[in-house]
Amino acid sequence: MKHVLLILLMPIAAALNSCSDSAASPSPETESAPENGAQFKEGKGVTLTPLMAQSIQLKTAEVQEEVIAHSYSATLQATQIGNEASGWLTEEQASQVQTGMIVELGSTKGRVLRMEKSPFVALGDYEVIVTADETLQPGAALAATFRFPAGDAVTSIPKSALLTTAEGTFVYAENDEYFLRTPVQVGAVNENHVEIIDGLYTGDVVVTTPVMSLWLAELQILRGGKACTCGH
Repeated sequence: MKHVLLILLMPIAAALNSCSDSAASPSPETESAPENGAQFKEGKGVTLTPLMAQSIQLKTAEVQEEVIAHSYSATLQATQIGNEASGWLTEEQASQVQTGMIVELGSTKGRVLRMEKSPFVALGDYEVIVTADETLQPGAALAATFRFPAGDAVTSIPKSALLTTAEGTFVYAENDEYFLRTPVQVGAVNENHVEIIDGLYTGDVVVTTPVMSLWLAELQILRGGKACTCGH
């Protein structure tokens, strides 16, 4: 079974490494024979033979209502002042940060000391200065995590179900016996779940793993192993 999967995916993986365009563009009435374990039908999506689904360990999950505590990460750098570190945030990120809020800094913690709007747009919209609970090594890079209180339950899916391409963010949603690549708009994100603002409803079923294999299979079928029309 494994050699069948390799036959299906190896040509498209090589093509992906040689091109920059990363999303499939189906041609009208495209449909393949299921000889390699996968079949594509426009408007329906990708379907797999039972052997192929078993070989790639296909898993799905139902879209649910979850309470998601939003968080995001940023890289800070320790300054010459013993326990301070600073870094850059976007305007959207900075709008959620409050002076005094706790920040996770790897094995230690700190608090937001202040924020300053940057005059240099290329660096970031706002500089955040954090004071740590421990003395920091000047110049050290720190992975900072900002966490925010959870709100009401929202439509959500496992983070592993997301597929991000040059054309946007997608999921593979169950569509009868097919899996249709479906555009979605995401909201709050944490380590395990993603809020879905638009594109799915509670009760829909999505592929959680391996999303990339389905995408490569779709590209393989539609373009004969090429990820873009770049002359290769």
